[in-house]
Amino acid sequence: MSTDISPAGAPKSKLRTDIQALRGFAVLLVLFYHAKLVGMDFAGYLGVDIFFVISGFLITGIIRDGIKTESFSFLNFYFRRAKRLLPAAFVVIAFIVICAPFVLTEIALNDLREQVIGSLLFVANFVVWNQTGYFEAAAETKPLLHFWSLAVEEQYYFVMPLLLFIVPRKLWFFVVATIVVASFALSVYLAPKYPDAAFYLPLTRLWELGLGSLAAIVHLQLSGNRWLFVTRIIAVALLIGIPFFPTGLPHPGLDALLVCGATLIIILSHNNSAWESSLPLRAIARVGDISYSLYLVHWPVLVFTRAAYLEEPPQTVIWAVVALSIVLSIILYRFVEEPFRKSNSAKRRRFVVGSVACSAAIAVFPSAIAAVTATGTDYQHVRRTNYGLAFECSLKTDEPFTIKDSCKTTDHPRVLVWGDSYAMAWTSALMGPLREHGMQQITMGACDPLHRVARFGKATNSPYNLDYAKACMSFNSNVLAYAKASEDIETVVIAGRMQTPLSKSNRLLTQTAEGEYENQEVSTDIVTNALASLAIELHNSGKKVVFIAPPPADGSNIGACLERRARGKIILGPQSDCTITVDANRRYRGATLDMMAEAAELADIELLDVFEFLCDDGVCKTQIDGTILYRDYSHLTYDGGALIGARSSLANDVLVKAR
Repeated sequence: MSTDISPAGAPKSKLRTDIQALRGFAVLLVLFYHAKLVGMDFAGYLGVDIFFVISGFLITGIIRDGIKTESFSFLNFYFRRAKRLLPAAFVVIAFIVICAPFVLTEIALNDLREQVIGSLLFVANFVVWNQTGYFEAAAETKPLLHFWSLAVEEQYYFVMPLLLFIVPRKLWFFVVATIVVASFALSVYLAPKYPDAAFYLPLTRLWELGLGSLAAIVHLQLSGNRWLFVTRIIAVALLIGIPFFPTGLPHPGLDALLVCGATLIIILSHNNSAWESSLPLRAIARVGDISYSLYLVHWPVLVFTRAAYLEEPPQTVIWAVVALSIVLSIILYRFVEEPFRKSNSAKRRRFVVGSVACSAAIAVFPSAIAAVTATGTDYQHVRRTNYGLAFECSLKTDEPFTIKDSCKTTDHPRVLVWGDSYAMAWTSALMGPLREHGMQQITMGACDPLHRVARFGKATNSPYNLDYAKACMSFNSNVLAYAKASEDIETVVIAGRMQTPLSKSNRLLTQTAEGEYENQEVSTDIVTNALASLAIELHNSGKKVVFIAPPPADGSNIGACLERRARGKIILGPQSDCTITVDANRRYRGATLDMMAEAAELADIELLDVFEFLCDDGVCKTQIDGTILYRDYSHLTYDGGALIGARSSLANDVLVKAR
């Protein structure tokens, strides 16, 4: 990404082809991973791990040489870093803040303000980490999300020079090695439990940069011998193979360790051999020359394209975006990155003043644009997260199971709403009509209400991992035990998206009656029986039960579409009318609806829905009398839920049809 491979202004001949090729390979991994091209399903995020090792190795080498020759200057070091990084970054951030008001929604624009400040202050990783979570805007709406890795590098650059300057030279290896081991241990510990923190925070990434630093401190150069060729081949095989055949363990962990180790071996075994002058390696090295610019450019172009399409764009469009990103990165490299990198250091004061001025202008611009383009409707408020009765009714995996008074409409509620974020949204529809009757909400985002079954993602970087599945299973067990034991609860409403447990991108964690866990492939029968079992268990304790199907959806972001159309923003693709057809809903929701209907039949209960109320003549309404019903793809807004609750028969059906 940002790593210098020689002092600023060094001639091209001094650049190592093998390191440039590593950078080219790494940025291509990231580019094609983010593009989500068909047939390219791999762990491309490992490209960032490669960058970190290269960065630690080369920057520490510069610091090491400067300290040993007593020529190191903090001022010169940070000036060179700023000259290398800031000009291209300023251009990209400026491009983003200028284009964003024409493309992004108010929620995404509000997040962008924080991202801009975080990027300018080199704390973008903390900002993005704070913006992550089940209910936050998706990664595809954050055009500066990729600056998180640049921030981690810069934070390392603030620490490493000071560390090597203070610590006696003979203790360098020991101190850095201790940091590497501690950081890796922390990473392995946090990744399964808190994947977002492990991914974004510097303490869990220090070991990757530190591995490169250790190699630079030892100053080891592997000499040519009969084992060198074999070692390199193994390293190259790991470097190429692991992204396509990851272990499946949480990231950063074993996959990152193998890739980082392979990168280190390739760096250390440099010997100017014919292999390093081969045409394929030199071709990838040319990509490495523009890797920083390409890394900066590709993500916002993809974000803006996806935002305008409201759903995944056609593959031809994505390929065009990839090509455009490469062209723009060449321009950025040729006319911004390289001229500033080679510029005269004597103009330091002018550069510093200009950088401060650019930072200030860029920081203020998003707020100014928001003020100018503001309308009478606060879409951020309209499309705010729908937690149901209260924010605290959305339980977290790391908090103990508790019954909260704010999640009841009366002291002795007779109706319990149980499920995931879709159940939260249905609560907003039911809480008005059922307030006096007495309603209680117990919900957890991304946790499907199933008996002794929970889904978890196959992807190693999925936040919904095995630990999350176990926490979800425990939550559902606690809700079931509470509902069965409650003397107040008469009726239980079970609602959820129920789509992810059927997705081939997930696996199912099941639990036997003896408490043993089993890991299984997705099976409709398992999910159907797990859903039906909840109703049967509740029936056996004397409770009445009813299921509610998720609202109509077709996979596009209807809430964003309605806002974009109202505010005159760019909309591309077939969903520009912001409606949902009955046929599209059937294609998108069919498997889920069939599964829920079969589970309801097995448990001898009713499956309720609002299709008859919302859908007419083959089209389902997404707004009624100016009220936006959807906040995103298919979660209801607070106002939309209230309108459906007041005008439809849903609440009455809950009371009458539950059995």
